Amino acid sequence: MKSIRSLMTMAGLSLVLFALGAVGTRAQSAPSLSTTNFAGSMTLPADAQWGRMTLPAGDYNLYYGTLNDQGPFVVEVVGKAKGAPHGLIAPLGNDTTSASKSSLICVRAGGALIVRTLEMARIGKSASFAMPRGAQLVAHNGKHNGYTQLAEAPMLIQRIPVSVNAK
Repeated sequence: MKSIRSLMTMAGLSLVLFALGAVGTRAQSAPSLSTTNFAGSMTLPADAQWGRMTLPAGDYNLYYGTLNDQGPFVVEVVGKAKGAPHGLIAPLGNDTTSASKSSLICVRAGGALIVRTLEMARIGKSASFAMPRGAQLVAHNGKHNGYTQLAEAPMLIQRIPVSVNAK
């Protein structure tokens, strides 16, 4: 009975996260998370794909926390410009980090970025994110006169600094 309740709670939360992540286009200054463990701001230098969200280049606030006191951790991204995207992104996994500075770790795919990890030095945590559905990272491989999957080739990684917002 308890496991069925857990599954129903997770299914409901997943549905809410999907709806907010895929559609959210309202800007707001305060997070909608009930518990915020980390708050920061960043400037994306290029368009970025973060989970199901596509973020245009620009300024953003981000928050890491839970929607309720017992729920899984999520990242809330809020665009600072009027009409900028707003959504929740569920990490693939959470881990500890020894990073000395908070940053967003992205890989370049052509002219766009794909967000892979959020390092939060202040709280000693990092959150990793899944590749967007259908994304294939490839790099030109001069030796074979074609393209190679990034797992086999060097990839261009870009570190975007995240300024910590004081509470």
